Amino acid sequence: MNHLIRFGSVAGILGLLVTNGLSGSGPTIGVASNNQPGTGAVLSVVAASSILSSSEVTEPRPAGQKNVSASTRPKPSAGKPVTITIDALTNRHPISTYVYGGAYPQDAATITDSGLTEVRWGGDATSTYNWQLDTYNAANDYYFEDYAAEGFSNGSDGNAAQFIQDVIAAGSNPLMTMVMLPWVAQSPETSIQQGDSSDNYHWSFSVTQYGAQCSVDPYNTDAGDGIVSGTCGNPTYITTNPNDAYFPLLDQPGNGDPSNSVYRNQWAATLAAAFGSAPHFYDMDNEIEIWGSTHRDVHPQPSAYDELRDTFIAESRALKGWDSAAIRFGPITCCWWFYWNGANNADKPAHAGNDFLPWWLNEVYWQDQVAGTRSLDVFDLHAYPDTPDTSSYTLAQKRALALRIFRDYWDPTYVSVGSDIDQKWTTFIQPKKTIPFRIPRMRAIANMIYPGTPLSITEWNAAIAGESDYSTALSDADAYGILGRERAYLASRWVAPVPGNPNYLGLKLYTNYDGQHHGFATTSVSATNNGSPNLVSSYAAMNAAGTTLTVMVLNKAPATTLTAQFAINGFTPSQVTTYTLGPKNPTQIVASSPQAWPSSMTLAPYTAVLLVITGSSTLPSAEWDLNPDTVMVAGGGTVTLSPKIVSGTGTVTLGTPQAATGITLAITQGTVTPDQNGAITVRAGKTPGFYHYSVPSTDNAGVAQQQEGYIVVGNPPASLSQQGNNQSGAPGTNLNLSVTLAPGKSGGTSGAGADILFTADSGTLSSRLVTTDTSGNAAVVLTLPASAGTVHVTAEGPYGLGHPVATFAETVQ
Repeated sequence: MNHLIRFGSVAGILGLLVTNGLSGSGPTIGVASNNQPGTGAVLSVVAASSILSSSEVTEPRPAGQKNVSASTRPKPSAGKPVTITIDALTNRHPISTYVYGGAYPQDAATITDSGLTEVRWGGDATSTYNWQLDTYNAANDYYFEDYAAEGFSNGSDGNAAQFIQDVIAAGSNPLMTMVMLPWVAQSPETSIQQGDSSDNYHWSFSVTQYGAQCSVDPYNTDAGDGIVSGTCGNPTYITTNPNDAYFPLLDQPGNGDPSNSVYRNQWAATLAAAFGSAPHFYDMDNEIEIWGSTHRDVHPQPSAYDELRDTFIAESRALKGWDSAAIRFGPITCCWWFYWNGANNADKPAHAGNDFLPWWLNEVYWQDQVAGTRSLDVFDLHAYPDTPDTSSYTLAQKRALALRIFRDYWDPTYVSVGSDIDQKWTTFIQPKKTIPFRIPRMRAIANMIYPGTPLSITEWNAAIAGESDYSTALSDADAYGILGRERAYLASRWVAPVPGNPNYLGLKLYTNYDGQHHGFATTSVSATNNGSPNLVSSYAAMNAAGTTLTVMVLNKAPATTLTAQFAINGFTPSQVTTYTLGPKNPTQIVASSPQAWPSSMTLAPYTAVLLVITGSSTLPSAEWDLNPDTVMVAGGGTVTLSPKIVSGTGTVTLGTPQAATGITLAITQGTVTPDQNGAITVRAGKTPGFYHYSVPSTDNAGVAQQQEGYIVVGNPPASLSQQGNNQSGAPGTNLNLSVTLAPGKSGGTSGAGADILFTADSGTLSSRLVTTDTSGNAAVVLTLPASAGTVHVTAEGPYGLGHPVATFAETVQ
């Protein structure tokens, strides 16, 4: 089974391809060093013990400059003291159980020991998984060959239902993949032209059948890459392949089905039974926007906007019919470029210049509104922090990059060094497009378009210096802290850490730091610091009883001791035990003896230290949320936050908000009870950007809290001009209504190809969703109801273009 790790994906290029010893019956293949699959080049792995030679380097050294030798390496020095401010009454929110996940762990015992809370059966291979034969096709990852499936990296559990049961028995939650492509693998290849009855030629591009090709499997020279020999620099792809390696996959049995057909409804019933009372998590396939590259043998054309919407909605709704408990994730987009663009360069302009993800989410939301049923439960992305080309980087530079790269996820000031993000054509609509601000930006988009839809990241990794390098342990620990603090619903590392590597213990610091399955607490609270974000990270959480505060501090400086001074509000500490992962013991979490709380600590260089602090606190009578805390709005527009009580029985009174210049907040309903939400009106200025704000509160027991968030301000909205307003007619009269979309300064390229949603409070509309024509016009017919009065019709334009709205008032005589 061949899987994918990316560092700095480029549009249309799948990046570095690796295997994890998950090669089925085929050979284990090394990392492709030139971004092309199947070259067999091996990525060197740095031993954890070598980390002591690293130093904080942010830019490549001049050519010829050597690393500092061990004999001249400087002694660790003490840096300027850093104040870590923990406020147990600011930004309180639950940390999702599912953020400590990973794909393809070593085995079931590893799941239990590591404390993985979610285990993913996903990736390119699962897009062609045959549940009856337990096989998959390696696709473009490795010469389009059929192999036996494997659920764990030790080669076991290739049966999906058994995998589910074993993951649950190990104490975790499986995330499965529902295939949406119409083909699944046949039986695994068994020979290479041996000429006897055991021959099994299950690969897509046979050299014997289709001629010489640019590259072939060195272990099976008849399996080619599907590129005609002699056209390697400017590929001519073989497109006559009659699905040699596949059986048809259909939704359910019907008349005249092709032989060997496999059915989704039967597979879903098997999976549902295996899930039992556990959450029924389903990825709706995998990286569907690059099917035309990864799976070009069965999907030779680039994935198109409309196809990606229609296929998802059809299969997602069908799955819900087969498994009523299904929790469906989508669209599972691979990378930054494809967040905003389709694989077909002509597709985006054909949809008014709308960025892909906002367009897709908007379309799913509106179609769900029309159908009266939900088809998306979790907004899901893959999020490899984008990096530059590191081929000229020293090991120290790679390590330093790994330890700052997750600023990509949260930092509103972090300008990306990745080539994907900082390029002209990525997006003309999103604000500050060179600053990823990835998780808040994506949550803001989801909250703007489809309220109540959580965000998940089902692939992430930044092992820039190698999986076994100690820097990866610190980088992973940074990521886990961010994912919990930034309110991710679920996160799944690609792949799960391997026992023996330091990052395996980086996970256990959050999930099983003492071997007794105690972990990071479950209520995130504010933990800021005044150190450099490249060198110091801090995260904090409190248990439900308010008696234990867990604080994670990362000293990412490889040669500088950190003097940390703690300022704590809302919690009175009494005793602390530390659990340290450091370069001196990279394969062991070292626990201290309990000691009285000191308020100041010295942390060794390059360490992850978990502080488990016991003490006391006065808990709020009610936990409340801004609902939402982060949202997007068009420049000059308004949005309403609806603060709500999420637990407890108390009453909360909102105080005066504070906001960055560029937005204003006004409390319009300041009392929040379990039965009544509050209301805060946010008005955006005209300058796109990320604007921080805070809202204080006091509950009926006198406990003061504060919640904070961001307003992502976009371009000014497009406009809708209306035709047919203020008409009148007798009951049953047909009235012609239309709107014209003009993109204005929204960043859209035209008014053509955008969907408009029409809604009427009475009467009948000829259509709810209408696509604008080449002039930007969308027209409907309103049939007036039988009763006299006024009919109100609303026309809504795309959220990605600022969500312009036009209203009609028609009179029934």
